[in-house]
Amino acid sequence: MQMGFMFFARDLGEVREAARAGEALGYTLMGLGDSPSLAFDPYVGLTLAAQATGRMRLGPTVTNPQTRHPLIVANLAAALEHLAPGRSFLGLSPGNSGVRHAGGRPASLATLRETVGILRGLLAGGTVSHQGAALHVMGGGLRVPIMIAASGPRSLRLAGEIADVVFVNVGFTPDLVRQAMGWVREGSQAAGRDWKTIETWVFGIGAIADDAAQALDEARGAAVAVAAYVLPAYRAAGLLPEEVAGRVDQLLGEYQYGEHLTPGRTRNYHLAERLGIAPYLLQRFALAGAPSECLAGVRALQAIGVERLCLSYTAGPDLLRYVRLFGERVLPTLRAPGSP
Repeated sequence: MQMGFMFFARDLGEVREAARAGEALGYTLMGLGDSPSLAFDPYVGLTLAAQATGRMRLGPTVTNPQTRHPLIVANLAAALEHLAPGRSFLGLSPGNSGVRHAGGRPASLATLRETVGILRGLLAGGTVSHQGAALHVMGGGLRVPIMIAASGPRSLRLAGEIADVVFVNVGFTPDLVRQAMGWVREGSQAAGRDWKTIETWVFGIGAIADDAAQALDEARGAAVAVAAYVLPAYRAAGLLPEEVAGRVDQLLGEYQYGEHLTPGRTRNYHLAERLGIAPYLLQRFALAGAPSECLAGVRALQAIGVERLCLSYTAGPDLLRYVRLFGERVLPTLRAPGSP
């Protein structure tokens, strides 16, 4: 199994250290989130990471078409590919906290589809007409894989149609992951693509400590944060458990984006606790606990055919502990031939 990780660049010196440690420990991918109110610009951090590494793949996880014009996105992606040839990717989604903190709304799937087409043309070195302008980007002509992070049925099918790489962000419950993979496959087949050529990663919150209770406590707020942007599509499709569905609207209505992905027991976590859905959210959206418990969760995903796992190390205050403990205590076991 391949493992990757992402985080927010809140400390640029720590980005370099995490990148070096991650590559040395055998992670194959590292991403940085694009949310200006929560972190420094991901491309500044990715530049530092590219200079500190030589093998690990790097890219934004994820940027969006609402706060960045496609020409800017293409220019940044081309620059990173020139800096780290053959190991960059461009991660996209409709947008969440980065858009909401700017007073906007996530992009529609139609806009996301259009944006991917524009970006492919620009990155290939072509001239693309967009809103009356003829766009051309410096540094085009190199292939940059486009990754889409998706959660609901419609977005996962779209990712299967148009993405090179898909981040499946539905949680870690094996049945839900299997269902989501099926939606990616449906989208690829509808577009006449071979779904086996699409690189698919399971994505979600990771938290690890020698003390399982500490890791679980750190993951609580992050699990609620993920739920705030994953569950709306499930709610709309009627795919939530009955005891959860009726309470999700209140969670979403009262969610405080000012505390989005803030470590600890935030007001958002206490809201989920008051609504009685905090245990469900923690179990579904976080791979958290002692190393043995995290390994068991990864093994359950392997058992259904998951080959790539990217963990979001945004739950707790100690990024490097997460990088090292997962890298030292979980990842080697997954790669060892004949390991139990």
